[in-house]
Amino acid sequence: MGDEVLMKKVWLLPLAGMWMFLNAAETGNESMKVALIKDYQMMFKRIGEQRIGAAVKKIEAVRPPFVRLKPEEKEKVIVKKDGTKIAVKAKAQFDLQAIMNNRAKISGKWYKVGDKVDEYTLATVQTGSVFLQNNEFKKRLTLRKENENITIK
Repeated sequence: MGDEVLMKKVWLLPLAGMWMFLNAAETGNESMKVALIKDYQMMFKRIGEQRIGAAVKKIEAVRPPFVRLKPEEKEKVIVKKDGTKIAVKAKAQFDLQAIMNNRAKISGKWYKVGDKVDEYTLATVQTGSVFLQNNEFKKRLTLRKENENITIK
């Protein structure tokens, strides 16, 4: 927000100065013209001075604002008949986000046919869906429409 105010000042000051200069030119006031020229010279000198920006470490420490963070995977506790408890990691949720050039973007990462996606292999890529399979299961992921005005072909 501070940059916006600075930019406004950078543009408003010369405009105000020019307006005053034109008014002074019309009235023929020489002392006003000289004062305005000095003001302009001072402004241009300030603009030309080197400014200190943010440190590189601070810039690199800023997290990207548009990255979606994955929710933490929760462990599920199963109690056997004998009373023992077993912690089981929750099954991975797959989100098909895009299909392009026979590749699929699944949960934020691009895959091609034959690539491993967790415990599955990307078997086929079709127009609006993909199939993942392992030794036991075959799973179909489809593109979901988030906006009805956008069509996926």
